[in-house]
Amino acid sequence: MKLAFSLAAILLLSSSTAPAQQPASPCCGITKIDAATGIVTARVTANGNLFQFKVTDTRTLSSLKVGQGVYANFAGKQVSLNGRSACCAITSGPGAPVAAPPSRVPATPPPSPAPAPVRAPAPAPPASVPTGRTAPAQSPPSVANATAITAATVNALPAVTVGAPQPRSTQRVRAASRFQTANVTAQVAGRGVTTPVVYLRGLKAVEGAPGLPDGAKRVLEMLVRRVPLGESDHYIVNTQLAREWIAAHPVPDNVKPTEPKEKKCGNWYDSWDCAGQAVTDEWRRTYDHAVDEWQDAEKTLADAWDTSVACFTERTISTGNFPVRFSIAPSMTVNLSEGRSKGSAQGTVAGSATLGVPMQSDVAARLDLFYIPCLPFAVRPKSLSANGSLTVGQELKASVSATGSFDKTFTIPPTGGPVIPIQVFPIVIAGVPVAEMDVSAYIEGEIQVSADGKTEGGFQIRNSNPTQFSFSCSGSGCSARSNRPPVATTTNESVQIEGTVTVKPAIYTALQLDFNYEALSARAGPQPYLLGMASGCGAAAGSQTSGGASTVQENHVLSADLDWGVELRAEALVLGKIVGNSYRMKLMEDKHLWFRDMAPGGSNALVAGVVSAGPAVAGKRTDHRVRMPTCYPYSSRVTYQVSWTGGATPLADAGRNSPCTWKPAESTGTCTFDPSKEFVISLTWPTPGAWSLTVVPVRDAHDRVFSPAPAPTRLGVTVIP
Repeated sequence: MKLAFSLAAILLLSSSTAPAQQPASPCCGITKIDAATGIVTARVTANGNLFQFKVTDTRTLSSLKVGQGVYANFAGKQVSLNGRSACCAITSGPGAPVAAPPSRVPATPPPSPAPAPVRAPAPAPPASVPTGRTAPAQSPPSVANATAITAATVNALPAVTVGAPQPRSTQRVRAASRFQTANVTAQVAGRGVTTPVVYLRGLKAVEGAPGLPDGAKRVLEMLVRRVPLGESDHYIVNTQLAREWIAAHPVPDNVKPTEPKEKKCGNWYDSWDCAGQAVTDEWRRTYDHAVDEWQDAEKTLADAWDTSVACFTERTISTGNFPVRFSIAPSMTVNLSEGRSKGSAQGTVAGSATLGVPMQSDVAARLDLFYIPCLPFAVRPKSLSANGSLTVGQELKASVSATGSFDKTFTIPPTGGPVIPIQVFPIVIAGVPVAEMDVSAYIEGEIQVSADGKTEGGFQIRNSNPTQFSFSCSGSGCSARSNRPPVATTTNESVQIEGTVTVKPAIYTALQLDFNYEALSARAGPQPYLLGMASGCGAAAGSQTSGGASTVQENHVLSADLDWGVELRAEALVLGKIVGNSYRMKLMEDKHLWFRDMAPGGSNALVAGVVSAGPAVAGKRTDHRVRMPTCYPYSSRVTYQVSWTGGATPLADAGRNSPCTWKPAESTGTCTFDPSKEFVISLTWPTPGAWSLTVVPVRDAHDRVFSPAPAPTRLGVTVIP
């Protein structure tokens, strides 16, 4: 059971409609502790009445001291030690609630008989509430009447939760000014809550921000100056809470920023000024001055506000993991006759190349923020991270009509920006919405299209690969890792083309998270290398023998080929500019993914050509010439499987440059050679007869496995005495 106790200072942000009624001071003080029974006696400060409560937790009991202040709810018969949560049940004392002055807790409905005591939580950050669930209802009071900062203020951190995602179809316009005012709305505990906030981007934004009291400005100026290199200096400020907090906690006049004695570059530490000078001696001198100055200010403020220096130490608050799930299928088409492409063309080119990029995200994202307990009106981003699976596919389509040759490179996307908005999450701190997290798909890269000769037709290939990865990005850059290697699949292949068309996209497709108008952004995802090539050819070759007879050999091919490789890439950004070091890791070596012979009945240009160099005579060597046909489309060395009948003996290995390896006892072997050139298989048959030689290409050095297998070339050999 949780009861509302008066401790305004522990609430990070108050809504614009919050009532000003709950103070922060304890109502009562401990006068006696019975360690044997756990019974504690306390006195009501307002009227001197005594009451008792029982502490069942031994650790809590041992921490109590005579004179320590406590909070009592006499109607609910409960006591709190920290003003936030009930710890103990009242066992005896005033029979009716004491008339509550402003320093007391408002009454709540009485609990059921003999309630079990509720233990006070340890001073640790409360767990965040997952998306789709609401935090326990909080009714935050105004802090204008808060005159005391307690231990709970220093040690207890506010909960950060994430509201349900809302679809977004338009990209945010990048801010044109250093500061921006906004009203952030979210559903909190079943009701709509709106908070006025101001987003400050660097030092000059703080200096010129509207609606901030002077004390808050001076403190924020000092904080911006001491932000370490590589961290975001953007602050999100609840302006109403800032006014109320500073009214209750005035900032002494001597707490203000000053400049170091030596200064040459203006406000270079502001993210808008003096870019590129952050690694100079001047930066170090100015930064050290700001750090020392803030340390002095912490002591001054702690004395003025009657608290500890620890209350001004930056802490980390976090959303915890929240799910980011979506499925989209953007598609981009480039015109092959587009004049704005890079490259050249000889002849005429018409048609289009289309790249589809289907994406599915199933990741758990997390936002960490910097927070100072004694300055609860402002936070700044620390890091963005995610862990899960991103499935990215590519669909290549080409429709080409060309004469001559061309090689062009087109930018992706051809129109519009690379960011595709998807959804937005409200960020809620202590029950109050203060910022937003945008989720987008980021796509950038190029697509190269080339062809040679007379080309007509088109092809389509699809590839999809899920990638398991995790990343974390801050102002200093990103770190990432892959949880397991990606696996590719292909579907829906079709080819109908004459000539050769190569489509090579180099595309980076990533999940992008933008916190609060690009105060800190992170994007990460696989960057695959994909090369799709479709080949179609028809040719006839003529030959003439010494006797005058001529032959004509026709060959044709219709095939499609796909290669790929993947690396993981992650980048951190502030205001759309990459900060720190980008992360790149190769997930796998480039490899051949897929090959198909698309011709009905098979492409005969994948069938080896075998010709005998002369008549075969028993006991004498006979040479047979082998090469791939004219229309064979690839240049990698081809491996052939060779077999024969008749017990012939192959020519012994001629050394390192021999293309063939033999198993004479089995009458088989393999040969590997340049497909555009001819090589010789030499066999010696021991006896006359009608024998045969069979040669079939099976694969090439690019890891293409010919599928379906080409028809074997079987050459009949008549061996004479």
